[in-house]
Amino acid sequence: MSVFTSALRTLFVSLVLFAFSSLAMTGVCAAFSESEAELRIGEAEMAVSSAYVAVLEAERSGANVSVLLIKLTYSGSFLAEAQMCYRNGDFGSVVYYADLSVQSVGGLVEEAEQLKALSIDEFKERSFQTVVASSLVVVVIVLGRVYGWRCFKRRSFEKVLMMKPEVVKR
Repeated sequence: MSVFTSALRTLFVSLVLFAFSSLAMTGVCAAFSESEAELRIGEAEMAVSSAYVAVLEAERSGANVSVLLIKLTYSGSFLAEAQMCYRNGDFGSVVYYADLSVQSVGGLVEEAEQLKALSIDEFKERSFQTVVASSLVVVVIVLGRVYGWRCFKRRSFEKVLMMKPEVVKR
């Protein structure tokens, strides 16, 4: 009996392990309604549009937004895929692609705002440096003209003083 019970236990453990492993390998099947799909597409559209506005403002401030545009492009393609799946009636894929779209723009608004602030700070710094450099150039030019005038004036007086008047006899 002992051999029989150990064989039963082994069979039972094998079946349990097989059941758990097959459950782990299969995907979760979830059905989504049309209203849930519409809601997720709306959320994705709002996320993409707010990210687009933030990137546009960052670009207008002079920031380099090329990396953000790549992320925005991916998000837009996921949103387009979600809308196409919605037209085909595949609401599970709609939710999947809409969630991917939202995830791909996650943090994009904050990055755009950081780039915008950095760009504004760099602009202020460049403006300050330009003002300081221009002021120094003006001071150097003014001092150079004053020094040049004094040198010219002194040499002119020396030349005049070195000249000997000639007396003309008649």
